Amino acid sequence: MVSTWQNSLAQLKEFIKDNPSIEISENCISIPGDVRPEFYRQFDIIRTDFLKDNFPSSLEKGYELSKEFAEIYKEAIAASGLESISVRAAVNWFLQDPVNGLMRSLFDPIFNLIRGKLSEQAFAESATRLIDDAFDDYFREGYERWILLGLLSLMQPDKNYFINSGDFHTDSEVSGGAITAGMREEPLETVIESKKLAFNVTSISSFIVPRVLFHTQRLGCYVGIHTDFTEAYWRARGKSERVEWFKIKTLTEEFGRSRLWPDLLIYTTKDLDDLRLVADCDWVARPDIIVEVEESVGWYEKGGLDIARRHIAALKPRLGCYIVCRNTPPVEACDAIMSKPPTATQATPSNIATQESSGGVIGDDALAPSQITQELVSPPAEPFIRIIHAGYDFKTLDSIVEELGKEKLVTGNK
Repeated sequence: MVSTWQNSLAQLKEFIKDNPSIEISENCISIPGDVRPEFYRQFDIIRTDFLKDNFPSSLEKGYELSKEFAEIYKEAIAASGLESISVRAAVNWFLQDPVNGLMRSLFDPIFNLIRGKLSEQAFAESATRLIDDAFDDYFREGYERWILLGLLSLMQPDKNYFINSGDFHTDSEVSGGAITAGMREEPLETVIESKKLAFNVTSISSFIVPRVLFHTQRLGCYVGIHTDFTEAYWRARGKSERVEWFKIKTLTEEFGRSRLWPDLLIYTTKDLDDLRLVADCDWVARPDIIVEVEESVGWYEKGGLDIARRHIAALKPRLGCYIVCRNTPPVEACDAIMSKPPTATQATPSNIATQESSGGVIGDDALAPSQITQELVSPPAEPFIRIIHAGYDFKTLDSIVEELGKEKLVTGNK
């Protein structure tokens, strides 16, 4: 049976035949201006029909996320006083219109099909893989941004900030072409007030800084949230002595480099200077809470809970870990959390830095702050894992905010 997209392809081929001024061959593409609008109108119909023929359920999920993201965007703007919030272009196209976002992946394959470089079957197989990968990428990032904006809305920021961490687009030496990573040491970047929030994604940065940084009226403190953890290229000068730091080399030697970082790392402090750095090429700050984002089914069967436990063991978040699920979490995951708490990460007086301790971090590779005051109010609770079935109800994330507001430790940077 001929699919709708194949009928549309046949119509475009007929249009090309009827307009000999169009030249499309293995080595040449020439589409004169007088026929170009109609050519690309039919070209886009093929792309749209291919998506509708083969990905109806994905498009349905995409349009649901698109609707919900638009609503949380308005909520976050109203709650934060921000003027704009932007995500990377490919994800933005998807969130605005899933068909428009996904069809862009089919531009080259369809031209290769028209030029005879691909058979219809080879095109369909290749295009299906491209769309599957693009959908998974855009949907995951979109849902993660939805969670971030939900948290932003709940915490009611009264001031928003921005740290201009350099990347290979803004500094050629960050790209690695000039010097070896870690050979350059620079002071921390300046924190500035901002009315704009941009979720830019880059593979290499000078420093890792919070992507979301604000003062929360509700909690009465500063909050930094980082996501899309990548490699930092420089060593930072002037790291806060009130912050606990882990040596990245030690973490990678013990836990490996693959999937080492959680989806979200959340930090709180009374002093904005403590949030000027999440990580440089050598050190990473201990978070208060880590969040794992599970936007699809099957995450537990794929080892999602084990990954969360590994992140806890590596970064030892003070207040634990939340797994935020779009779908109903499997009973097995809930039972596993209840039956096997993450005992390896238990905080005790011996691994909490105090003014009298020899170091400011947990482990032998500690960066010792010269001025740090941490006083245990009571034996600290074990970092826990909790699962939130959020769906698209951002108010379910309020338990994360409430946990951040609890005074479990009276510390110098709290």
